[in-house]
Amino acid sequence: MRKLLRCRRGSVAFATVVALVPLIGAVALGAEAGSWYVTKQHAQNAADAAAYAGALRLACSLDPSCVDANSVDYRGKEFAARNAFCNAGDISYLGSKCATSLPSGTSQTVQLALLTSWNGTPGNFVQATVSQQQQAQLAAVLGFSTVNIPATAVASVIVPTILPCVLAESGAISFQDASVNINAPNCGLASNGSPIGFNFKTGLNSPPVVGSMSTAGGCSGNASLCSSVSTYNPRVIDPFSALTSAIDNLTLTACKGSTLQPYATGLCANDNTTLNSVTSLTVSGVYFFSGGLSLGGNGGLRTCTGSGDPDPLCAGKGIVTATIIVLPVSGNKTSLKMAGGSKFNITAPSTAPSASAIPSQLSSVANLLTSMALFDPEQSPQTTGTSTMAGSGVFYLPKADPLNWQGSSTGQVSTCTEVIAASITLAGTPNFNNQGCIDKIKLKSQIVQLVQ
Repeated sequence: MRKLLRCRRGSVAFATVVALVPLIGAVALGAEAGSWYVTKQHAQNAADAAAYAGALRLACSLDPSCVDANSVDYRGKEFAARNAFCNAGDISYLGSKCATSLPSGTSQTVQLALLTSWNGTPGNFVQATVSQQQQAQLAAVLGFSTVNIPATAVASVIVPTILPCVLAESGAISFQDASVNINAPNCGLASNGSPIGFNFKTGLNSPPVVGSMSTAGGCSGNASLCSSVSTYNPRVIDPFSALTSAIDNLTLTACKGSTLQPYATGLCANDNTTLNSVTSLTVSGVYFFSGGLSLGGNGGLRTCTGSGDPDPLCAGKGIVTATIIVLPVSGNKTSLKMAGGSKFNITAPSTAPSASAIPSQLSSVANLLTSMALFDPEQSPQTTGTSTMAGSGVFYLPKADPLNWQGSSTGQVSTCTEVIAASITLAGTPNFNNQGCIDKIKLKSQIVQLVQ
């Protein structure tokens, strides 16, 4: 017995067992804390997705053409649900990964809030707060009966300082060849096209000199150029969209005589016009063309530029401004044709036309014709070869798919040149600028980003 009491065999094992009790408890607590960390990461992902989706919907609501009938709150909770976080019983969102029932003692909350400032900065913000409350297991020995795991994210909707001056409404902006040389340092190129908004078929000899490039879709082609494009942004707002529906079915009587007339002169449209030489407009106004406007290889349409104008017909006429409106030709025929070498160089007016300068059908959208150089609602204008469009104002061809824009650095330089079409193929050496444009005609873009 005495030997047995003095025997030390097994004492190490006994001490090890005694030491393992708190060690196992610590490991178990660590494992439980690790599960909290994983839940926290999932909650943060849900909060980020909810805030970003809510901000995208907020950006949409700031666009007059937005067609999303759901609210910011709905969109935020929808994308939280896609990340497996929902309020109780609120699991019917499209793509929801929320469980139909949670473990006993577990609950989730998702809340969205619109903020007009964040961290002292005014603006448009969406805050998403996601949390999961669950019963503590081993942590109960430390006095925790329940554990709340929260996550918060904030997304902002901002208007960038550099606004686009070129917009592809529904398709891509592409580049005809490697020699395209774009000069638009004070504004940007933007596309609402999806899934592809920019198509760099090849590398360019000279990278675009632009203030920004952004799209609602993605970018294909040359990877180094695509890296300069901001992708998957909210759609750019088109401030002229009401013009297209207003001009539907507008018909005008044909003008008499061979001299081009503004509407106010004869209340008519210049009919089936072909110009094989450069023609200067000597009277300011809104010029309608029906039956087609065709510029031959040596043809051109321009406005008088004031003193020093090379055209003798412009002597004493001062600076002439004009808006050119090309009415669609029935039978889906091409209305605007520009052959290689032709030139279109129009200076737009800086004010809206008076009631007598346009048909009554367009009176409700007269303000949208402010600074409008060209409005052509047809789908397939033919601008081929080395035809050149230049001038100041807005060139609005919302259905042109594509519009082949052949610019020239030697053409008329303007501080306000905006181009809008369904899709755009750029060629030559185009110049774009919106610094001289009045605010109401500028294209409005938005950027959504997570700030927390």
